[in-house]
Amino acid sequence: MMRSVLALYSLLAAMAAAATAPGNSSLSVFDFPEYPPPMTPPPNQTLADSVEPLPADVAFSEDPALKNLKIHFDTGKFGPPVELVHAYFDFWPTGVAVASNGRIFTSFPRGNETFTLAEANTATTEVPFPDQDTNTPEAFINTTNPGFSIATEKFLLIQAVVVDGLDRIWALDVGRPRVNGTTLMAASPGGPKLLGFHQNGTRFASITFPASVVPADSSLNDLRIDLRGDGFAYLPDSSPQRPGVVVVNLRTGVSWRHLDNHPSVTVQVDLISFHNGVPNYIHPPISPFAVTPFNRFAADGVALSSDGEFFYFAPLSARRLFRIPTSFLKIQPSAVNPNAIILANQAVQDLGDTGSHLNGLESDDQGFIYLTAPEHNAINRFNPKTGMIEPFVRNPFIQWPDTLAVASLKSGGNFLYFTCNQLWLSPDYQNGTDLRTKPYAMFRVPIEGGKANQL
Repeated sequence: MMRSVLALYSLLAAMAAAATAPGNSSLSVFDFPEYPPPMTPPPNQTLADSVEPLPADVAFSEDPALKNLKIHFDTGKFGPPVELVHAYFDFWPTGVAVASNGRIFTSFPRGNETFTLAEANTATTEVPFPDQDTNTPEAFINTTNPGFSIATEKFLLIQAVVVDGLDRIWALDVGRPRVNGTTLMAASPGGPKLLGFHQNGTRFASITFPASVVPADSSLNDLRIDLRGDGFAYLPDSSPQRPGVVVVNLRTGVSWRHLDNHPSVTVQVDLISFHNGVPNYIHPPISPFAVTPFNRFAADGVALSSDGEFFYFAPLSARRLFRIPTSFLKIQPSAVNPNAIILANQAVQDLGDTGSHLNGLESDDQGFIYLTAPEHNAINRFNPKTGMIEPFVRNPFIQWPDTLAVASLKSGGNFLYFTCNQLWLSPDYQNGTDLRTKPYAMFRVPIEGGKANQL
């Protein structure tokens, strides 16, 4: 106690001495720093901030002491410059993939769209890839099994497209077109498929799935390719009825499921998302017309760590990020490996809250995991070395960033490409009315790291 009192007297004496010291006549006992000396950078620095006088249209007192005050505000921007690289005037984009020579490939959901996989041939137009015939199935509706789509080698609905470490194109056909933009067909075996193409359009891989792996109501959503060893593909199933992860051995074509209905892949049933500051609900234009929270989409965005040792994933209808060592996913559940499902479920790591629901994920060769943040018009990144989510880029023009792709261009530069499709303004969320504004956009931003190839 005496020591504390002496310390207090010492502090007061020092402050009194400072107040009477030459040149410090204006100091008082209240002149002490409110916060510790700043670090570099401050731990909670607001990156999108500034100060300036209030605009004339903001009501305030006519008191001169208030009119010219500089008030702190959110600029809405931080990070590297955002460059518009493509504008979509016809169909709305989901996936994006960019080859090292700069060729840009995009996937489109199938409603009335005449093609579902395309290459950008000018800044504002696209052409079907590999050709229009491959994008034109014999039919969409299975006449012998109403409510189901058909089995075909042609494209039904390409949901995702990626470029692998060998500069080849992989496309994921979910096999469930939304005919006329309304009725979602169930999948028939042979409809959902994983396809590989060389850049000249030659198909080198076509892998279909048994109904036990991809049932009729599955919704395969994204994919990542690991070319090490036999080669593996990882495909999240975002169906809220059967969320999980499909794994494919690329050498044998055999596929299996993991993490079925695990909490890490399921929806947050009461999620209310916010876009441009507005709470957003699903207003379905079909019966029973029941307004619901944003709870339709389970496991969605995925990424592989730069060394391929971890698989990162997140449900779209949630605000959490997860990962699992790929060594657990590569083991096919079977009589030989009866504990594979249990071990995989136990190996999932919860990396915490992300502050926004996540649509797209991507990695670079420096180890960063980029995370779209549609609720903040931003893209953040997870740093595995610190376990923290870091700000990367934010801009009001980033209107629902959907899919991410890192490209290291032969012409120079590393870039993160991403599509913006204003999804929350589409009819499902706006009581049947499409409030989106064309053109949809593809942007890119420069990054320090390069493409992670997993070779």
